[in-house]
Amino acid sequence: MAGASALGGRVFNIEPGVAFNSLAPFLLPGDEVRLLPGVHIPFTLVDLRGERGKPIVIRGYQTETDKPLPYVKGEAFSILLLRPQHVIVRDLLVGNSSGPTVFIDGSVGATPVLEETPFDADLNIINLQIKQTFEAPNQTSIYLRSMQSVDVSNISIKGWNNSALVLDNCKRVGITQSVFDCAKNLPQYRGVAIRSGCEDISCMYVSFGINVKVAFEVGVCDNTIAAAENNSPTRPAQRILISHNAALECACFVSLGSVDNSTIVNNSCIESTKYFYKADGLCGVPNFVTLENNLVTWIPGRLERISLVAQGVAPESIRLQRNLWWSEELPAAFEIVGKPFGVELAPQVFDINPKVEMRGFMPVDLKARDFGWSQQISPTPAGAAKTPLQSQAPAPKPS
Repeated sequence: MAGASALGGRVFNIEPGVAFNSLAPFLLPGDEVRLLPGVHIPFTLVDLRGERGKPIVIRGYQTETDKPLPYVKGEAFSILLLRPQHVIVRDLLVGNSSGPTVFIDGSVGATPVLEETPFDADLNIINLQIKQTFEAPNQTSIYLRSMQSVDVSNISIKGWNNSALVLDNCKRVGITQSVFDCAKNLPQYRGVAIRSGCEDISCMYVSFGINVKVAFEVGVCDNTIAAAENNSPTRPAQRILISHNAALECACFVSLGSVDNSTIVNNSCIESTKYFYKADGLCGVPNFVTLENNLVTWIPGRLERISLVAQGVAPESIRLQRNLWWSEELPAAFEIVGKPFGVELAPQVFDINPKVEMRGFMPVDLKARDFGWSQQISPTPAGAAKTPLQSQAPAPKPS
């Protein structure tokens, strides 16, 4: 123990290579655990209990700004927190795990996860750098399971396998101001996977590097063998906001499964390679999903379809406000790529070349400035976590 924290609690300095899992029962509200510069071993902390206004802080401590953050190397994971409440995790470099790199679990494990009430956490995950350099089929950068009231902000991810971030049975989660950068040798199957049953989720100002397979999977079901054996009921994901995000050369920007009453607004999907959105029906169908002010461009001959939708999905399930769709091959290519699936509540825009400048994806043409991620911010849905960074920090630039 060394001194007092900014919140009046105790400070525990952790030297590289020292295990501190057993410290968890002794931590009190306001305490701060500092991981000192160097390489640390993975850690598990169970049932941390801070208080509102006096959280327990787990942080990397680096006084030299030109030096890397303290690094928690991965094995099966780097960080595992079970049922943390009023906790902040920040300022760490983590990575190279075979499973979830940062795994936060609020479940008790006695029932299928969808039957549990998410754990009320008041958890903040801030300024993590997550790297992955090797293939591992079960690796995900951040996995939140049965959690509510979580704020994830200023996350930088370089390379992943299954998903950059998974939300499983979560409520009131805000994800903002983050960069998910792909690695050339890894699959990057999903960016953000929001499973069916999640509620009041906002994803804002997230940018994706080149070649992510699906940037957002919303209402996806857990199709593992264990889930199938449990025959657990599937609830739709509800009140999901995907707003002011950007992706370059993305195969599919958003995949819609069992999702209800949600909005996809002011996103930029530049030089799309397969389709902007799909609804394959494998995990249920969307309902009351609104697309508005999105900016979608593609190089002639590259896009397969604007939207890929299974039979049985009603056009009324997807509502189209104004969106801008642009390629030099329009209008001739409509016979191949089709027009956007859904009910048009406002005319779609196909005849404005936005002339996107590639550094920040800002449309040069003034008539296109209402579309895409650089437009003014949208409101966060009722009940979703809010972060001060949404209004104070500039948006990250796409990779």
